[in-house]
Amino acid sequence: MNFLTTAAAIVSLGALAANAREFNRSGTYQNSRGYSGTFAQTIDRQPGQYSRVTTLGDGKTATVDQTATHDGNTATVDGSRTGFDGKTSSWNNTIKGNGNGTASVSGQYTRQNGNTIGTSSTVTKTSDGHTTVGTYSTSTGKSGNYSIDVVNADGTHTKTESVTGADGKTVTRVVTTDKDGNTIDRTATTTGPDGKSETISGSVTFN
Repeated sequence: MNFLTTAAAIVSLGALAANAREFNRSGTYQNSRGYSGTFAQTIDRQPGQYSRVTTLGDGKTATVDQTATHDGNTATVDGSRTGFDGKTSSWNNTIKGNGNGTASVSGQYTRQNGNTIGTSSTVTKTSDGHTTVGTYSTSTGKSGNYSIDVVNADGTHTKTESVTGADGKTVTRVVTTDKDGNTIDRTATTTGPDGKSETISGSVTFN
């Protein structure tokens, strides 16, 4: 499901189009799996560029770098992420605005193990977010379709993702993010094709 999260972030180009700005922030985090600690973060936004460096209290670092170029109503986005474990994933997407509240997106996501996922989708703006409907194929021979529904309302961001493979089996994931002052709470529930669900929750508080 990670590539869906990445694809949704790529489609939202607000960070790439923002005015030039660099800032630092820090805080604490904890989650339901027993992880907790402190972090420091540096974010640099420039026209067409975005980078983020996050350093945990134990010294481990994760980075995100992303660039975008525009040609008329078409944008090309390239990005990479190196996790706290030192492993890197990357993506390349082409986004074409259709002029009717929709955009066509095609691209490739390369996972940390080198396997690739190709996607083709249509993104439609809604009054409170956007929806995505598309297909995917992987370098290991798997294929299927997926959908993403994003809703923003009253300080709450809800993303519902669904992936159905060629065998008809479906995995869904619902992520809810709430912001209250300097604290962000996030809950993610994943339901497998057997109907069994797992929920992970976490909280980040900025100083």
